[in-house]
Amino acid sequence: MKKRDILFLSSSAARDLADILSGIVSFSNRKGWNVHIIGDIHERNRVLELLEFWNPDGCIVHSGLDDGKIVPKDFEKIPVVWIDRDPATLPSSALCVIQDSRPAGTLAAKELLKHNLESYAFVDRPNPQFWSKGRRDAFKKAVTLNGSRYFEFGEKSEARWCNLLKDFLLSLPRPSGIFCTNDTVAVEVISMASRLGIEMPEDMLVVGVDDVEEFCEILSPTLTSVHPAFADAGLSAANLLARRLANPNLKGVVKTFEAREITRRQSTRRITTKGGNIDLALEMIRRRAAEGVTVDEVVALMGCSRRAAEIRFKRHLHNSILDEIHSARIELAKKIIANEATKIGGLHLRCGFDSPATFRRVFKSVTGFSPQAYQRKN
Repeated sequence: MKKRDILFLSSSAARDLADILSGIVSFSNRKGWNVHIIGDIHERNRVLELLEFWNPDGCIVHSGLDDGKIVPKDFEKIPVVWIDRDPATLPSSALCVIQDSRPAGTLAAKELLKHNLESYAFVDRPNPQFWSKGRRDAFKKAVTLNGSRYFEFGEKSEARWCNLLKDFLLSLPRPSGIFCTNDTVAVEVISMASRLGIEMPEDMLVVGVDDVEEFCEILSPTLTSVHPAFADAGLSAANLLARRLANPNLKGVVKTFEAREITRRQSTRRITTKGGNIDLALEMIRRRAAEGVTVDEVVALMGCSRRAAEIRFKRHLHNSILDEIHSARIELAKKIIANEATKIGGLHLRCGFDSPATFRRVFKSVTGFSPQAYQRKN
């Protein structure tokens, strides 16, 4: 039986879509599909040429921020599933997978509210997308529910957006917590706050959405970001495409995925200078957990005795240094299990543990499940 050729097209770079692609590939491997991946699509003519070149049996199209360049009518004769596309721009018969944006707003609110700040604000992008509203509404609801001061910034004009953002950030009562509609906006907010001399995270904490490492890791401070379950989106899209291939008359379907976790980095790690470089220690642990970072290396970075370092960790984090290292490794393991069809056998090595027995023991103590049970659950 001939393998089906499936074309994945996106207006984003393929490197930004690793989780989505992992969900698609895990399904396509079971189906025996040939998946051809093309990213950075910004011209309609290129889409038409690719469709003619591959003549695919089906397509999965991701076009969240570039709807005008990838046109639905160009796919009329090809089974297609849309990811992150506004259903209002598609025919009623379309199959699409979109994010339920509200959980992202709730996660961001919980992350910021625990710091008991003077004010909280939502910052939208110019020309807001359809998914912005759910994030904003959920964040606003959580903030006002807790009796805190809420502000929001929105400006459709790209030419005016930066200047008005500057005035907005300066006007906020501090310390303030900023929830940005996505990581791209968070980059602008952190850059602007830095130019204005606003200390972060002492006077301003920032949370983004999408957890794009290329953005989050290069910023100073590194960016805390909500991590949507993109692998679920890819899996759902591949599943819907299989159903449409089996039944060309399948009626339109809209499936959703959501965010269930947040990657915590320096932009929300508000520890006073009396903590003795704990923020730098936590950043080392987070970045190097999988490499086998040791307690001695963390202590050396903090520039004090091991006893003093442990006292500071207990006082500020209620954990030992080793507890924090284990926690970072288990968070990595959970992410791998949730986003990849991986074998548990060698997972301990990918997460920085010396032995599978230690990995299993620590994993169960942190999550309440064995790695195998957690994999089945997810």
